[in-house]
Amino acid sequence: MKKNILFIFCTIAVLFLAGCGEETKESIKKEIEKPVDNYIDSRVNAMDMAKQSVKESNKKVMEQNKAMDDLLPSHEMKD
Repeated sequence: MKKNILFIFCTIAVLFLAGCGEETKESIKKEIEKPVDNYIDSRVNAMDMAKQSVKESNKKVMEQNKAMDDLLPSHEMKD
């Protein structure tokens, strides 16, 4: 029974240690080197996405306004 528990414990320990690689250290180093650039890039991307969303929304509103104008009769009297 003790051998089984020891075997399971060793297997779990080996799997846990194998899962901890150095990739996270390298990625952390890259983020630490230029944290400002990453932040600014993300803010610029968010602003560009917001501008694009506003343009699409404005386009839809203009199309709706045009459709409303086409449906409603004009109140002006033409001579």
